[in-house]
Amino acid sequence: MAVLSSNPRVLLTTKFRRSAGDYLDFLGGSTRGLPKLSVPCRVSPGLRFIKQNVPEVEILEFPRWHEYVAKLKEGWDVVGFSFYQYEINEIERMAEEARRQGVAETWAGNFGALDEKVPRIVDRVFLGPGEDEVAQLFGYRVRDDDIEHPAMTAHLTLHPGSIRHFTLGLLYTQRGCPFKCAFCQTPAFDKRRFTLNLESVERVLRHYRKIGIKYLFPLDEILGADPRFADELTRLFARYDFHWWAQTRTSFFLRYLDEWYERGLRIPAVGVESMSQDSLDSIDKRQDVEDIVEFARRTKEKAGMFRFAFYLIGYPNMTAEDTLEDAARLRRLEFDTCGVCVITPFPHTPLWEELEGRYGIFDRDYRHYKLKHLVWNHPHISPGEMQTLLTTVINSLNKPLDIYGKVFGKVLWGGLRGRRPAALWRDLKSPLASLLINDRKQFFFPKSVNFPLKASEGRP
Repeated sequence: MAVLSSNPRVLLTTKFRRSAGDYLDFLGGSTRGLPKLSVPCRVSPGLRFIKQNVPEVEILEFPRWHEYVAKLKEGWDVVGFSFYQYEINEIERMAEEARRQGVAETWAGNFGALDEKVPRIVDRVFLGPGEDEVAQLFGYRVRDDDIEHPAMTAHLTLHPGSIRHFTLGLLYTQRGCPFKCAFCQTPAFDKRRFTLNLESVERVLRHYRKIGIKYLFPLDEILGADPRFADELTRLFARYDFHWWAQTRTSFFLRYLDEWYERGLRIPAVGVESMSQDSLDSIDKRQDVEDIVEFARRTKEKAGMFRFAFYLIGYPNMTAEDTLEDAARLRRLEFDTCGVCVITPFPHTPLWEELEGRYGIFDRDYRHYKLKHLVWNHPHISPGEMQTLLTTVINSLNKPLDIYGKVFGKVLWGGLRGRRPAALWRDLKSPLASLLINDRKQFFFPKSVNFPLKASEGRP
């Protein structure tokens, strides 16, 4: 590994875009056909966090190939990549180009860095939060308690036409997860669990309110796992009069639903995964089907609430007919939309070991690890049949016109009913404000404080 200078030039980047619209879409994969609601994530939360806390680095978010090559020509000691499993082919090409242009050291981070091939592509692999490790390169520390939250946004748009409806203020307020679902990489990637300091989160909320944002999109995987933190966080949401998305388990929703609803929760998202208890137990979900049914009932009674369910197909114990029957049980719960994925094993998860050991993983094409392909030897369903089954289930659960009508009726119009005049004006101007917000533009707050390295710690 090369010896870096005392003041290295560090560029951190995502994978390059192959087309103008090549972004991860939080919502667009939920339907087939038009009209389509889309929430493209055109920022990298991980890189925004590092740049906010380590201002010395420079970040590049979803460049086109020619933009990436031009940036390399500026000369860098380190080029690091943040990516997912399905993006490894692009990252390998980018790392080769960086070496060709004389970059001394290459890095890898994010969930894609868990793949066994990655150490052969780059010089150094980062797992978990990277703020502190990157800061040490510049002679200081970033403690967990002092990580500062950056500003980052995403637009909800309607296609065709890319018509913006409103802008979401993105948040990521806690790291790690106490649960160990068999399919999830979080326990392997984020081994430390901690929450962000609320002063930093409140600064972001004030900024979002100032620029006209009404809706928050916390990317936290399990709101409520830390009850005290969740209470303080949701009180902040209410104080600044936001409506917000939350993703967590049915047990937490059932415990806090009324309280969170009064504080602005309007888009609850829950990992249903299956309506079969045997299937839920097979992935160590630790969730009861009865709780799912109760969650659906109680949230349906809340005015203006748009309910999102994550759902998996491809369980080894299910045939195609079993899957359609299971999806029909989910449809009867009348969720407003469902994100449907094919069970996909990822490195360092119990599911990877289980499926590799019992059935074999035959498809190592990284492009197929986007939760939409069958990559292992299912005992009852072929890859081609799984693609047909995926389309059938999506079409049975999600009707594009119905989803659009529910977003307009519940999220937009439903949020206006019973509002005070001052609050009503803020709701009405939020879609107008979104037209002026450039989600790609990087904005960072002044950095508060650095903690020097101790002599015993040295530099990595």
